[in-house]
Amino acid sequence: MCSLQGTALAEGELGDPKVFWGLARPPTSYGAYAGGDEKNAKYAFEYPASWKVETVGKNEKGMQGIDCRVRNKIKGQSAYTVTFSRAGEDNKSFRLGDIDQTLQGFAGADYDLQDALVESTNKSSSRGERHGQSFYDYELAGPGIQYLATVTEKGGKVYAFFVKSPTKNFTTDEASLRSIVQSFKLV
Repeated sequence: MCSLQGTALAEGELGDPKVFWGLARPPTSYGAYAGGDEKNAKYAFEYPASWKVETVGKNEKGMQGIDCRVRNKIKGQSAYTVTFSRAGEDNKSFRLGDIDQTLQGFAGADYDLQDALVESTNKSSSRGERHGQSFYDYELAGPGIQYLATVTEKGGKVYAFFVKSPTKNFTTDEASLRSIVQSFKLV
């Protein structure tokens, strides 16, 4: 198993996973990046080997803040990272504790997330530490879509990692999906 150092996944949850090394590049950077630059990475996560890395387009990167996306095309599941900077405008930190306010800030990256926020049947949040970093974890059940998310902040930049699954596949794949979101870390 190609496990990230310090990540404790139950045996077999992701099979033989791949590691995505994310750069959290500025909005002007987009295109054919496959997540293999471990030396310059700002974050990393594990994903099943059967999932495919998708190229993030100019609008997704520049307007929606999406830094990377991997997808399980068979089941309509995906994982993606959104990064935003405060741009130093007021030296304040992000306020990540309110589930609705925090997730609303990322809804522009995924229109299904906006629908899930409005029509959710279940929302929960918790705060904890992983890999020496404080994380806010969120779960959201929307109409036909389930989200798992983890959000953290470092150096004036917020990192939000989402795992999205159709509800019909969520229960069957829940352990694997939770392993993906829990593997996310800053490096």
